[in-house]
Amino acid sequence: MASFYFSVDSALLSELGEKLVSNVHVALTELVKNAYDADATKVAVHISPQSGIGPSIKVIDNGTGMSRQQVIDYWMKIGTSNKVKCPTSEIFGRPRTGAKGIGRFCCRRLGRKLTLKTCSKVIIHDARKKVKHSYYEITKIEFDWDSFKAGTDVGQIELEGQTTKSKNGEPGTTLEIWGASTDEWRQRGFDYVGRQLGAMAANTGVRRKGFNPDPGFKITFNAPGFNGGVGDLRTKLIEATWGTVEAQVDKNGRAICSLRAKGLGSKPKTIQSTPKFDQIKGAKLTIGIMPIDKKDFRNPALLSKHGAVEIAAEWGGIQVRFNGFRMYPYGNDDWLSIEADRARRLGKPNDDELFNFASSLQSVDAGRSLLNMLSMKNYLGHVETFSFMRGLEPRIDRQGFVENAVFDQLKAFARYAIDWANIYREFYIRSNSDADLESARENVAQVLQKDVASAEIVPEVANYLRKEITSILRYVPESQRPEKEKVLFSTLSSLQTTGISQRKELEHLRLIASASTLTLLFAHEIKTLLGRLSANAGLIKSLAVDFRGEQRVELENIASSMEETRKRFSNLIEMTGLLGAFDRDSKVEKLHLQDAVARAAKCFELIKKSYAIDIDYSGIPRDMMVGPLVEGELYAIILNILSNAIKAVIAAGGESRISISARRVASRVEIDFQDTGIGLNEEHFEDVFRPFISDPEGKLYDRLEKHADPADRHLFGTGSGLGLSIVRDIARARRGNVEFLKPSEGWNAHIRVTLQ
Repeated sequence: MASFYFSVDSALLSELGEKLVSNVHVALTELVKNAYDADATKVAVHISPQSGIGPSIKVIDNGTGMSRQQVIDYWMKIGTSNKVKCPTSEIFGRPRTGAKGIGRFCCRRLGRKLTLKTCSKVIIHDARKKVKHSYYEITKIEFDWDSFKAGTDVGQIELEGQTTKSKNGEPGTTLEIWGASTDEWRQRGFDYVGRQLGAMAANTGVRRKGFNPDPGFKITFNAPGFNGGVGDLRTKLIEATWGTVEAQVDKNGRAICSLRAKGLGSKPKTIQSTPKFDQIKGAKLTIGIMPIDKKDFRNPALLSKHGAVEIAAEWGGIQVRFNGFRMYPYGNDDWLSIEADRARRLGKPNDDELFNFASSLQSVDAGRSLLNMLSMKNYLGHVETFSFMRGLEPRIDRQGFVENAVFDQLKAFARYAIDWANIYREFYIRSNSDADLESARENVAQVLQKDVASAEIVPEVANYLRKEITSILRYVPESQRPEKEKVLFSTLSSLQTTGISQRKELEHLRLIASASTLTLLFAHEIKTLLGRLSANAGLIKSLAVDFRGEQRVELENIASSMEETRKRFSNLIEMTGLLGAFDRDSKVEKLHLQDAVARAAKCFELIKKSYAIDIDYSGIPRDMMVGPLVEGELYAIILNILSNAIKAVIAAGGESRISISARRVASRVEIDFQDTGIGLNEEHFEDVFRPFISDPEGKLYDRLEKHADPADRHLFGTGSGLGLSIVRDIARARRGNVEFLKPSEGWNAHIRVTLQ
């Protein structure tokens, strides 16, 4: 019986090079990934332009390299499955990034010529599997891809190469590629390379079970036109984030901090603390602050939103180095209590110097200046410590430092620098918000051809329309003028009155409602206004039919402008919910409690139905009155407590019941709110009344995220931490009080409000 064998035409190499590797930038990325898979701790990429043709490319790594046999078995074999059989690297346990064996096709895609030089340490074992001896094997091969011509068998093409052995050597692989007939390199391609390699460059100080600690992957990228610049890609990655904070403790124990960040000018911001870190002199840190929003990146071409998410998940965190070596577990945990403070919504800096600094910045509320603190994973960097710092003692198992006063000072130093940088980030956020508001005001002013304050936009627009209507009415027949004038000015007065009353109402609500509740109330009132605006626009458009020429066009333009305004505002308030309004009069009076509770509960009607929440207020006597107090104050109390109760029962995920009852005790009324939510530990009964603390146990919003519909997250937010503080302030201002009580059987939370 005759035997038959496959042969491979050399044209396949060219074909696969074009089909498997779409462009030169992808090809280069794959070669760097190969170095990562080979447990390299550093790789250097050099791209040198050549006149009229593609550039010369060098990729040099210090990985494990390949022995002669490995070159034959893996690199020289098309479509090898080596990475499928061995999905992790040998030394550091890195998940291998490649699995198709297309490295040589990437080289073919980048140029016609290739020199492969690789060095590997070969270890010879004896029968007892002990090391007998070792040597270094260096293999060098020259590839001329033009010699692989169509019609020839790829297995019959002879390549020039040699293998030598040496007692000394440095493992690693060098690929030198040149001879491309055209130059395909473009700026956007370099940006792609930078983004693709960014996650690997962020890798530093990882430990995987059963493998050596991974010191990281330093990528040096030297290419003309690359936005990341020349140098270490990890450093460039940190510089691409919103801001880079650097700090060092000087010989006097002062923290000298510097911040380079987007939106803060070209010169670094600096601060110098009073002497307070005298036990850790010489400590220093470098940290990149990495929000996820692309608009906040200093170099979005290098750091994409998707890349930031991946980097934060895999490599984010503030690590600690001791004499240059990674100290575990710092960086994988919350050693700086950043997550704990975020969960408690602590917005005020603990350091008095930083509080005073925050107070000096325009538009920054010092008591809330850290509310936008990012998660621990959104910081990319490390703190450096040294053995000459007396008292900074590593544990016997080398898992962290001994908890003592010196280590506490190290944590305080790191938080000082991070909190200071985050105060500046709050300033950046507030400045952008003010700029957006000013831009909107300028757009309106341009239409009105007049500089208008934000609060005066509605009356100014009304005055503008009044003048235009008066001018148009001159062309209406005198017999029809009174009727048209009555209709048009009636419509205009309705708009103007609505705008003025709306402004007064919002001024009142800002003083008594929490930020989250105010947003929902504002949405309801604006939605009502927009309904009127749409109706009036339709009325003006129908009236325009009776006019001719320029007058008709003018009215139609006014109606169209009003409709466009409605559409813009409708888009802004979409999905913010629906709530009732406060009384526009701020008079102090006796108020009917059951009616107020019923009206407040109705605001949550959609949420009640969605989550099957039972709100029972039948325990309030029908004729019970409370006060005297402002009606808006009573709503602020009910809405804030009811909103918290609804969040708690949704977060609990079980039976959702809320009970509101009331009784008169002597000259006062006690209003009891009870629910079956997640409850509150007694130790935090007073904490929740402190401003800016919305979740002292750090469990409410995590559980809400688990049990709430994602579409409703905008309704719950993360809490302002002001609601119960406002409730207590109102109650005490009216000679009452509010307090948490131990819940009775069948309930998990009980809050009592006492009013006159």
